[in-house]
Amino acid sequence: MTGMRRATVAAAATVVLSGLTGAAAGCAGGSGSSGAGGGGGATVAKQGLRAAAGSVVPGAAAAQLAAPSTGTGSVSGTPEGSGGRRADISVPAPSAVIKTASLDLRVAHGKFGKAMNAATDIALRFGGYVSRSTSFGTKVHDGTIVMRIPAGRFDRARMAVERLGRPTNEVVSGRDVTRQVVNLGARLGNLESQQRALRALMRRAVSVSDTIRVQGVLQGVELQIEEIQGELNYLHDRTSMSTISIAVHEAGKRPVPPQHASAIWKDGARAAHAATEVVGAVIVGAGYVIPLAILALLVVLIGRLLAPWAAPLAARRRAPAATPPDD
Repeated sequence: MTGMRRATVAAAATVVLSGLTGAAAGCAGGSGSSGAGGGGGATVAKQGLRAAAGSVVPGAAAAQLAAPSTGTGSVSGTPEGSGGRRADISVPAPSAVIKTASLDLRVAHGKFGKAMNAATDIALRFGGYVSRSTSFGTKVHDGTIVMRIPAGRFDRARMAVERLGRPTNEVVSGRDVTRQVVNLGARLGNLESQQRALRALMRRAVSVSDTIRVQGVLQGVELQIEEIQGELNYLHDRTSMSTISIAVHEAGKRPVPPQHASAIWKDGARAAHAATEVVGAVIVGAGYVIPLAILALLVVLIGRLLAPWAAPLAARRRAPAATPPDD
C-alpha cells in the first residue's frame, strides 16, 4: 500500500510540474508577441516623426532629424552605398597673405650712398625690383627705397636689409585675403557659366530683338567678369610679391629751422624782402633808363662835334648879299 501511494504521489507531481511548465511557456510566448507588437508600433512612430521633421524643417536640419542614429549617438547624413564619404568635404584652398614690412635704418656719416646701392642689390639678388627710390639733403642725407620681393623670400630679404645699418623702427604685417580670393573665384566661375549659357542662347536666337536682348545681358556679365578678374590679378600680385619699405637716415647734425620766430625776426624778414623787391625794381628800371641815356649822350656828342662847322654856315645865311660897284 505504501508503494502504491508513493507511485500515485509521484505521478501527480509529474502532472503538476508538466502543467506549470506549459503555463510558463505560454506566458513567455504571449509577452514576446506583445513586445514585438510594441516594437513595430515604435518603428511606425519613428517613421512618422521623421516624415514630420522632413516636412517642417527644410534642408540639412530635416536630414539630421530624420537620419537614423548609430550606436555612438552620432548623426550621419551619408547615403547608403557612398562608401562612408561625405559630399560636403572640400579641398582646402591655399592661403593668400599680403606681407609688408617697414623699417628705419640709421647709417654712419658718409655711408648713405653705399647703403642705398646695397639695398638695390638686395632687391635684385632675391628676384625682386625697386619700385621707388628718393633721396634728399646736401651734407646729411635722408632717403627712402621701396622694393618688391617674392613672398617666399620675404623674410630672408628683410634680414639682409637689417644688416645694412642700425634698425631704429620696424613694423612687419601680414593680411590674410584667402576668403576674398575664394569668394571672387566662386563668383568668377558662376559668371563664366552664365557667359557660356548666354553665348549658346545667342547662337540659337532667331530674331534680331532676341539677339540684342541676349547681347545686352551678356555684356553686363562680361563686364563683371573683367572687374573680378582685375581684382584677382591685383590680389595675386600683392600676395605673390611682398613689399619692403626702407627709410635710410645718415648720421649727422641737421639744421633745425626756428619753430616760433619772434616779432623782431618777422619784421626783419619783411624788411629784407621789401629791400630785395626795391633792388629788383631799380634793376628793372635801369634796364629801361640806361639805353635811353646812352642815346641822349650820343646825340649831345654829335652836336658838339658839328658845332664848329654849323656856326659859320649859319652866319653866312644871315649876312646880306653884296651889291656890285657902279661903273
